[in-house]
Amino acid sequence: MKKKKIATLAASLLVFGALAFTATSCGFLPEDEEDKIVDKSGLKLVWSDEFDSGTTPSTSKWAKEIWNPGKVNNEKQYYTDSEKTAYISDGTLKIKAYKENGNWYSARIKTEKKASWKYGLFEARIKMPAGNGVWPAFWMMPEDSAYGTWPRSGELDIMEYSPSTTKTRAYSTVHHSASESQASTDSYKSLGGKELPDAASAWHTYSLRWTEDYVEAFIDGASIGSKYYNDGKGWVNWPYDKPYYIILNLAMGGTLGGAIDSSLTEAVFEIDYVRVYQ
Repeated sequence: MKKKKIATLAASLLVFGALAFTATSCGFLPEDEEDKIVDKSGLKLVWSDEFDSGTTPSTSKWAKEIWNPGKVNNEKQYYTDSEKTAYISDGTLKIKAYKENGNWYSARIKTEKKASWKYGLFEARIKMPAGNGVWPAFWMMPEDSAYGTWPRSGELDIMEYSPSTTKTRAYSTVHHSASESQASTDSYKSLGGKELPDAASAWHTYSLRWTEDYVEAFIDGASIGSKYYNDGKGWVNWPYDKPYYIILNLAMGGTLGGAIDSSLTEAVFEIDYVRVYQ
């Protein structure tokens, strides 16, 4: 696995040298030619987890959420701190959802209060879980919610995947308030998506470039859509000017996960590394 990681990083360096939903907004402008390929020039690796040591996620880098089904999005799983739901083996992090006595159990880990960043390039190499009803995500939330509770302070979804509702498409989305008078109403804008028929059997790299001017999503180094721009009008359309932390989780079912295949008893979301460049 270590050789694979080095080869992947080298490939990324060579590259920069050379929601299933659609939406429109004044924040979007025509697609930019110069950013078709993710560019790491001028950036330094400031944080990473290669998942090369230990048997569980490092407590110095990650915290585990614990909650019951239905807390958000009508999801069906219990999030637990059990080593059965988040563990390291063969150089990768496995987040495992499993069904036991009719209940689903899974993990949601985050860097909240341990590491957060304002702007940068956020990247993970991932293999998706298989089966209808899985809903893995690699995303970010505001450290201090300076503009208020969700969605006022925003949300950056680097990667989501929900085959029960969106087939083989992986996608990226930003969330913020609909307006100042409707601050509690979510206004989501797609950053694009890509069909990945082999998402559950092959590794792909998912990235988000976040600057003071725009956010843009990439899969395997290539842009998947248009940039979402800072319109200069403040927090309603652009709450993305505060530090955010990273979340990795595997939900089951729910509003986007959709119907869970009745024959499914377990699913594994696999992460080779997470890296942050600034």
